[in-house]
Amino acid sequence: MTHLDEEAVAALRAAQLTIVNAKWDVCEEQALQRLTHVPGLARTPLFPGHPVIQVVACDGQLLGRVRRHHDGRTARWVAVPARTGHEIDACRTLHGAVRALARHAGLRRHRVTVCPSDPEALSPPAPHRLSWRQNGHLR
Repeated sequence: MTHLDEEAVAALRAAQLTIVNAKWDVCEEQALQRLTHVPGLARTPLFPGHPVIQVVACDGQLLGRVRRHHDGRTARWVAVPARTGHEIDACRTLHGAVRALARHAGLRRHRVTVCPSDPEALSPPAPHRLSWRQNGHLR
């Protein structure tokens, strides 16, 4: 591989990293939008349908993320404050890691609200239409 090839590979890797970071930022912004109107301490998946990484906010303000980490025999939920890459706690439960972020932010212990990742789950349910079966029983 020539020097120019190595530079091209390095530039390509840097571009790919930029794209991955931009996607991460967009997903985090979308998750935070889902949490904007949720009062108190709340969490929602960073990537809809994939609960391994959760975005955590309190009254719409980003506190950080929690992620599931499995190191062979034990699984832990790791709390990472917003705008840092530093882990502050590794907890046995997801809610424990969320509360660790709240404590780190100086908030007292709160009940954790789970905010679904799909927009349809956020809207009120459609009214149920009643129909009659052939034998006359209400269904």
